[in-house]
Amino acid sequence: MKRHLLGYVFALVFLMVSAAQAQVEKCHISLHSGDLIRSATITKMGRDVLTVDAGGSSEKVAVGNISSITFVGEPAEMKDIRTYLADSRFEDMLDTLKEVSPEQLSVNMKKEVEYLRVRAVAGLAFNGSVAIPKALTEMKKYFSSKDNSEYYRFYELSELYANLNMLIGTEDALKEAEGAFQMIASAKDSPILKARGLIGAGNIALMKEKAAEAEKAFKAVITMVKNQEVEGVRDEMEVSASCGLARAEVLEGKTEEAIAEIQKIFSANKISAEDPMNALLYNALGYAQLKANKPKDAAIAYMHTHLLYNGNKQQHIEALDAMIKIFREELRDENRARDLEGIKASRYGAKKG
Repeated sequence: MKRHLLGYVFALVFLMVSAAQAQVEKCHISLHSGDLIRSATITKMGRDVLTVDAGGSSEKVAVGNISSITFVGEPAEMKDIRTYLADSRFEDMLDTLKEVSPEQLSVNMKKEVEYLRVRAVAGLAFNGSVAIPKALTEMKKYFSSKDNSEYYRFYELSELYANLNMLIGTEDALKEAEGAFQMIASAKDSPILKARGLIGAGNIALMKEKAAEAEKAFKAVITMVKNQEVEGVRDEMEVSASCGLARAEVLEGKTEEAIAEIQKIFSANKISAEDPMNALLYNALGYAQLKANKPKDAAIAYMHTHLLYNGNKQQHIEALDAMIKIFREELRDENRARDLEGIKASRYGAKKG
């Protein structure tokens, strides 16, 4: 009897040790600053902070500072999936995710796979291949899991959730977006997440034409940039906030100040000529120039987005819609307006007229 009991105890201890080991995973953590934490052991996963053992010492890493995590021993397909994500090949992401065997995955690898699946669905919603309400339902289901809500990707998906609700644009949808951005801005120990939340809140204020509220949010981000609180994503934050601030100034009737604000960003070469974020700048410039009664200049600005930076559906559609209106109502060029309507219909299935 004692021998059987002893064997049972050893088996139980073995299972407990195995379970504990399964929860502890080695990974490489890439930070926005460009630093890399190699062969770290995750001892606690959290939505705000990761606790890791790196080089024998315990270290807390704020989620807002993390660019990405790759897990040691993850399936080879994961590299392809992340490449597809970077290239916005969301269908390929979903197809390749189906090839990943759950038996190959550790605890946090499974969470990463689930994140990538939902991320792909969200991407398809942004490009119009999946209905936005369907994607939002998938995301709500994801958020309802306690494990998912404590995974380090939580705020990243929350930002996408908010942006999709902004595309719907109804009062209820904007409330959902506002709640998400407020939560992101309140993330612990993460100035970068605070900045992202403020930019989102500022953009919602712009949609509601609340210029003062928007200006306050964007200026707060610009102050964070100047105080070096968002290193690693400094240029992205400065460009986004400056574009938002310029649009707020237009709402206040300060069109020349807005134009000068954007031209200052161009002159400073904050981003490369190939950066897709140029669409934000050119659209904001076109918006300001049109309000300043400079339709030809506005058309040229929007044309930059159309010809050079048309990878983002929302930015491209904004540029196309603006140019259609400019050529039809301001420049009296109906043929050009119809050509642009045809391009929009061909690419996005939009109806003419």
